[in-house]
Amino acid sequence: MINTTGFEPSFPMKKTLLLRLFQCLPVVFLGCADKKLSQAELIQYVADDPDLSKSKTHEGFDITVTFRPTDLLIAQELETGKLPGSARVEALREKYQDHHYFLLSLSKNKKEAIYQIPQAHFSSIVQTLSFGMSPYVNLTSSGQDTVAVADYIFTRTYGMGTATTLMFVFSREKIQEDEWIQFNLKEFGMGLGNHNFRFGRSHLESVPALDFTRL
Repeated sequence: MINTTGFEPSFPMKKTLLLRLFQCLPVVFLGCADKKLSQAELIQYVADDPDLSKSKTHEGFDITVTFRPTDLLIAQELETGKLPGSARVEALREKYQDHHYFLLSLSKNKKEAIYQIPQAHFSSIVQTLSFGMSPYVNLTSSGQDTVAVADYIFTRTYGMGTATTLMFVFSREKIQEDEWIQFNLKEFGMGLGNHNFRFGRSHLESVPALDFTRL
């Protein structure tokens, strides 16, 4: 670069300038990480981040596992259009913070997977999805721990959605210090096979916060 000032900094001064610039970089990055998102922005952020939402295809079925941040669960319990008090938000955060949440979405041709299987198997698959998925899903970790499903929810949309979706809940107690955690899905009768989805724990812990004034 041409020096138009007529002044060439000495090496020590150059080094000092570079050091100051380098020291400023974390501030810039932290500022981005600390930025709070609206509810719609946070949902889109998670869906678009390959470290937070992972997909596979098997026999024409699309299988997606997506991390569900605690703040989005809190938002579901807050009254839309009403500014929540900080005490209410903190109470809900305490309610949810001891668990990890993952959404499992199953689709085929952009339609709900359960409506793309033979009719003869429909009732038994719906029964399994509603009440019997715990034996077919768990988490494992880099620390060699296995975490069973603490709870799960299957909400039927009767063919009106684009995917059959379940939310699984896992305790965080055993996996707070692990490098990664892995969501494991076993064959449960739909012909999907066995699949594993690995998530870096640091990515799960660094999701931007939700701006509760923008629900």
